[in-house]
Amino acid sequence: MDRFPASRNAGFAETDPDRGGVERQGGTGRTTTAVAFALHWAATNGRPILLVDADLEAPGISYLFEAFAGHPKTSLEDLIALAHAEETEGAPETTQFVAERLRDHLLPGNIFVLPLRRDIAELASSSIRPEHLSTPERPFALADLLSGVAAHLGVAGIVVDVRAGLVPIGVNLAMDPNVSPIFVTTLADQSIKATTGFVSFLAREFRRNGAAPRRPLLVVNRVPVLFRQTGTDKKLTEPLTIELLNSLVSDASVEIGAGEDLFASALDIQPFIQVDVPELPDIQVPTGNWRDFVEQLSSSGFSRALANGSEEFVATELSFGALPDPYMPDAPNPAVADGRQALSAFANQLIAAENVQGAVPRPLVTQPLRALASRYKSEVPIAIAEGAKGTGKTLAARFIVSKGNWREVAADLVGGDNAISAAVVPITASIQSSAVLQKEVDDARDAVAAKLGFGKPLNIFETTSYLKEKLQSNLTESNWVSVWLDVIAWSAGYKAKIEGAGEAFFDVLRTGSTSIVAVFEGLEELYSSVVDPGVELAMRALLISLPQKLRSELRRPIGMIAFVRRDTVEAAIRQNLDQFRREYAAFALTWTEDDVLELAAWLASQSRAIPDLWDADFQNLSSAERASKLEPLWGTKLGPDDKPGQRTREAYTATWIVAVLSDLRGRLVPRDLVRLLASAAAVSPEGDEIALYAGRLLTPRSLRTAVESTSTSKVEETEEEIGELKPAFAKFKSQADELAVPLSQEVVDKLGLTDIELAALIRHGIIFGDKPPYEVPELFRRGLGLKHAGARRSVVNLYNRARKRP
Repeated sequence: MDRFPASRNAGFAETDPDRGGVERQGGTGRTTTAVAFALHWAATNGRPILLVDADLEAPGISYLFEAFAGHPKTSLEDLIALAHAEETEGAPETTQFVAERLRDHLLPGNIFVLPLRRDIAELASSSIRPEHLSTPERPFALADLLSGVAAHLGVAGIVVDVRAGLVPIGVNLAMDPNVSPIFVTTLADQSIKATTGFVSFLAREFRRNGAAPRRPLLVVNRVPVLFRQTGTDKKLTEPLTIELLNSLVSDASVEIGAGEDLFASALDIQPFIQVDVPELPDIQVPTGNWRDFVEQLSSSGFSRALANGSEEFVATELSFGALPDPYMPDAPNPAVADGRQALSAFANQLIAAENVQGAVPRPLVTQPLRALASRYKSEVPIAIAEGAKGTGKTLAARFIVSKGNWREVAADLVGGDNAISAAVVPITASIQSSAVLQKEVDDARDAVAAKLGFGKPLNIFETTSYLKEKLQSNLTESNWVSVWLDVIAWSAGYKAKIEGAGEAFFDVLRTGSTSIVAVFEGLEELYSSVVDPGVELAMRALLISLPQKLRSELRRPIGMIAFVRRDTVEAAIRQNLDQFRREYAAFALTWTEDDVLELAAWLASQSRAIPDLWDADFQNLSSAERASKLEPLWGTKLGPDDKPGQRTREAYTATWIVAVLSDLRGRLVPRDLVRLLASAAAVSPEGDEIALYAGRLLTPRSLRTAVESTSTSKVEETEEEIGELKPAFAKFKSQADELAVPLSQEVVDKLGLTDIELAALIRHGIIFGDKPPYEVPELFRRGLGLKHAGARRSVVNLYNRARKRP
C-alpha cells in the first residue's frame, strides 16, 4: 500500500489527504492486506478512507464491491480517461465529478471504494493508461488526481491496491516521494525474490533521480508459528530485509565526530517497519460480498494481527497532529519553564536511588516487579532479580524495605490484601555513599527486631564489615550458607554476633508462626571485583545453595529476594547459567522499549512537570499510543513537527531516545534515560526555539545536548563500578577523537587492547561482535571519544536486529 501525504491545493479542500497503496507479488494476500489496512486506518483516524483497485490483472476489490453494492457509478478508468480529456491542470472538474459519484460507494467500515472499471466483466482495458497522464512537470499525475478526488470526499487517506513489478502504474506510485509504500510478501522463495528485486529496482531509480524514499511497511503474510519459534522466518526474509536496509540507508562513507549524533534521521534508526501476520487457516481467497469478507478478516484474526503490527506506521507515516489553519506555532507558556526545572530536580535525585531524600518513591511497576508480587502471595518469596547497573535494583529494594511487610508490598504493587504477612529485613544495601540509606536499613532492622521480640540487631555497617572479613577467610560454599543464615538472624535481632544463630532461627520463627523476607541489594560493595578471592563461592552460596536451603525448610519461615548485578551472576554461576536464568527469568530487571517510554511519562508526572501524562493505564497503551502521549514532553520529532505538505526527515523522538540508549543487544538501562532527561530539562530554549517548541517541555537541542553529558557519566560510572574495564578505558581515552568505530583490527592493535581486555569489553556490552570490526553502542562511543567512520548500515542493522530479538 502507498499513501499520499497531505499537501496544500488551492481551490479545493483545506488539505489533500494522505495517500496509501499496496504493492505485492501475486498470491501473497495483497488484496486481503489492502482491505484490512484500510479498515484499520479508518477506525484509527475516525474518518473514511478511499480504497482504490488498481490491479489490472486481478481486480479483487472490484469484485467484492460489485457483489455487495451492485454496478459501480464510476471507476479508476473513468477518472483517468476524463482527466486525460480535460485541459485544465489538475483536472478539477474531473476530480469533483468522480468524487460526487463516489459518495454512493461508501461501504461498511467507512470505506469509499473506487473500482478498476465499471464493467468488471470486460477484459479489455482502456486505451488511455495512467502513465499517459504524466508530464515532466507533473510526473505523479495519477497520485495528484486521486488526492484531488479524496479531498472532495473529505477522507483521511487513500489506499491503492496495485500489483508489484515493473508495470507502469506500480512503478509510478512507488516512485512518488509523497508515497509511503507497503510491500506485501509471503515466505515463499519466489515471493521473497520478486519483492527483493522490485525494492532493488526502486532504490536504483531513487538514487538515479536524486530522490529520497519514504519509510515503507513490510507485511509478511502466512508466517507459520513453528517458523517464528525457530527463527526460520527471519532467515527466509533476510535477503529482503537486507535489500531494504541497503536501499534506504545511505552507503556513503561519512565520518561522524565523537560529539555528533549517529542517528540523525528516521531512516537511520528504523529504515522500515515490519509486521509478520501468522498463518491463519480461516482466511480464504476473497469471495462473496464485502460484508462477508470483512467479517472473515475480523473472525480469523487477520485484521487484529495486521493492526497490531502496523500501528506505528499509521501513527508516524500516515498521520499529522491537529493543526490550526493557517499553521502558527503555539504561544510560549511560562509554566513550561517551571516544569523543566521540576523534572530536572526530580530526575537528578533518582539517578542514584540510594540518595533519594524523604519518602522512598514508589517505583514504576514494570512486569518483573508485577510478577514478583503476583507469584508470591501464599508463601514468602524466594527469588533472584538480576539486572545490569542502573536497572532499578536499589530503588526497588528500598521500596520493599520501606513497606515493612511483604503483604503491604504485594498490595501496593498488584493490589489486594491476600498475600502472606512477613516482616521485611534488609541484609545488604548500597550504603557506601548514602547515609540516608544506611539509617533506613538500621531503622528497618530495629523495627523488625522489636516486633519479633528480639534484642538489638547488628547494624548495617557491622554486617558489611563482617562479610568483607569472611571473604578473606577461604570458606567453602557450605560455610557460606551458614554465614548468610547467621547474618539474616543477626539482622533481625536474633542472637547478634553469635555464630550458628541462623540454624536456630528457623525453629524460633516456626514456633511463633512468623515469617520474614530477607532482602539483599548492593552486594557489589562487598568486593572490588568479581574475580577477587572468595567472591565466587560466597555469591554461589547466596544465589544457589541458600535458596535451596530455604525452600527445603518446613513451612518456609524465611524467604529472600536478592537484587544482583548481571556480572556477579555470571562470575558465580559457571555451570548451567542458562538454566538458572530461566528459573528466575520472570523477575529479571530487563527494560523493554515500552517500559522506557512509560518511565519517561512516569518521571514527567511524578515530578509534576506534566502531572497528567502518566497513570496506571499507561501500561496498556500500544507503542504508538505511548509515543503519541509523550508529545507534550518531547514532541513527535527531533525538529519541527510535520505539517500538511511538509514532512521532515528528522528522527521520531521516542524511537531516537531508544536508539541512543540501546546497547545493540536490545538491552536498555533506565538510569540512562533518567540522566538524559535530567540533563535535557536543564537546557532552556533560546531564540526561535521558544515559540517553535512552545508546545513541548524539552526541545530537540536540549535532548541532543544531553546525550554528551549522559555518555560521559555512563563511561565514568562504568569505569568506577567495573574495575577490570579501567585499563581498556584508559587506552581509549588516551586517543580520544582520533579513532573511529567500527573498531578494525588495525585500531585494536593501535590501542594495544589485550585478549583479556577485549573479552571484558564484549562481556560488559562495551563493544559488539565476535571479531573485528567491532561496533560500539552510541552512549559508549561518544563517552569514549570515538568517531564513527564508514557507512551507517552496519550499526543500523545491528540495532534493528536487537529490536526484533525476543
